[in-house]
Amino acid sequence: MRSWTPGSGTREPRVRRWPGKVVVGGSVLALVAGLALGAEVLAPHPVTRMDPEARLAVPSLRHPLGTDFFGRDVLSRVLVGYRTSLAIAFLAVGFAAGVGTAVGVAAGYSGGRTDALLMRSMDVLFAFPVFLLAITIVVILGVGTATAILAIGIVYVPIFARIARGPTLVVNAQQYVEAARSLGASSWHIVRRHVLPNIATPVLVQASTNLATAILFESALSFLGLGVQPPYPSLGMMVSEGRPYVELSPWPVVFPGLAIAVVVLGFNLLGDGLQELLDPRLRAQRA
Repeated sequence: MRSWTPGSGTREPRVRRWPGKVVVGGSVLALVAGLALGAEVLAPHPVTRMDPEARLAVPSLRHPLGTDFFGRDVLSRVLVGYRTSLAIAFLAVGFAAGVGTAVGVAAGYSGGRTDALLMRSMDVLFAFPVFLLAITIVVILGVGTATAILAIGIVYVPIFARIARGPTLVVNAQQYVEAARSLGASSWHIVRRHVLPNIATPVLVQASTNLATAILFESALSFLGLGVQPPYPSLGMMVSEGRPYVELSPWPVVFPGLAIAVVVLGFNLLGDGLQELLDPRLRAQRA
């Protein structure tokens, strides 16, 4: 490797510096993902095992995070609850990103009446308060994990549609796209070769940010009894179950609440860091 000295005319290649937010957020999420994937092995007790003699027990060596009203181990349920919440969040945001991006690209690329029809449909979804819309979908389709995934996903579809439409309009007006059309390139080829690479960055950043709020949505729905159903543990459901006994023992509420806060913080840090890393304007300010 050549080193740079004054007047030599050569420079060391610049090394891209990863923002601290990406490092911290990624580390937190890697830890949470590891705990979730290894939940069955790491859980000290079966999540459904009840011990009436240890109800609302304080943290101890046997129960590191205490127990709930039914004598179930809080640590075991938090670990499995992490896996449940993360799975729902990733599936919901993945659904929203796929459908919303397809709608946004179709609207921006087609233009005209197609653009107006698709985006006005997205405006209708935007008109509803997001949490009220999610609750309405769950009430109509019935409670359950699959319904919660669908409800959260539908709430986020308009966001991804708008994120994808803007860059698509810009790319669609470029000369190299016109040249590709004049050479007989198909619409699918143009979208795959020119449009999708240009919208990948904003969609990725938006997805990382929405994963944080998807965790909160899932927790809120489960807290209200509209998400994951017993006996499968969910962080929001654990908070709801421990709320009536918080004066007797706060641990069944405190630890699931902290678990939600940690994973949401991780996704928020990762999203902000990715935006700083991938946005050319923010990258230039940081250089």
